[in-house]
Amino acid sequence: MKVIVSSTGKNVDSPISKVFGRAEYYLLVDTEDFTLKSFDNPAVNQSGGAGIQAAQFVLKKKPGSVISSNIGPNAYEVLSAGSMLCYIAKGGTVRETVEAFNREELPMMGAANADSHSGIAGNANKPPREAASEEDDLEMLTARLRDLRGQIADILQKLDRIMEEQA
Repeated sequence: MKVIVSSTGKNVDSPISKVFGRAEYYLLVDTEDFTLKSFDNPAVNQSGGAGIQAAQFVLKKKPGSVISSNIGPNAYEVLSAGSMLCYIAKGGTVRETVEAFNREELPMMGAANADSHSGIAGNANKPPREAASEEDDLEMLTARLRDLRGQIADILQKLDRIMEEQA
C-alpha cells in the first residue's frame, strides 16, 4: 500500500510535519519497501485555503491512507469526501511513522484533530486533540459505508435505466 505522510523533508528519515495543510512536503511511501516519491506542497505559502488545496493535491496522488500529526477541519472534510482514511502520527521520522502504521499502532482520525488555521503563525505547536475512540471510528465508518451503499444503489439504477434504453 502507498500512504501519504506530511513531512519536513524529502526522505524517509525526515521528521514528520506538525501540520498537514502547510507541511513542506508530502511523501508517497510504499509501506512494503519504503520506496517513495516526494512532492513539494503547492499550498505551503497560500494566504488562505491551504488545507483544502493540500488535501485536493494529496487525493490526486491516490494514496491508500494519509498520515499526519494534525489535520484541520477543512482538509479533513476534503479527505473524508474522497473516502481517505487518515491516521495520527505521533512524531519521529517518516520511517518510524510508517513502521508504526504497518504494526497498526497509529490511531485513526474520526474527525479533524486541529483547529482551523492551526498551521499559521506557529499555531502548529498546540497539542493535537486525542484520537477518536473505537466507538467513534465504528460510527464514522458505518456512516461512510451507508453513504457508499447509497451511491452504489444510485449508480446501479442509472446503469439499469441506460441498459433498458439501449435494448
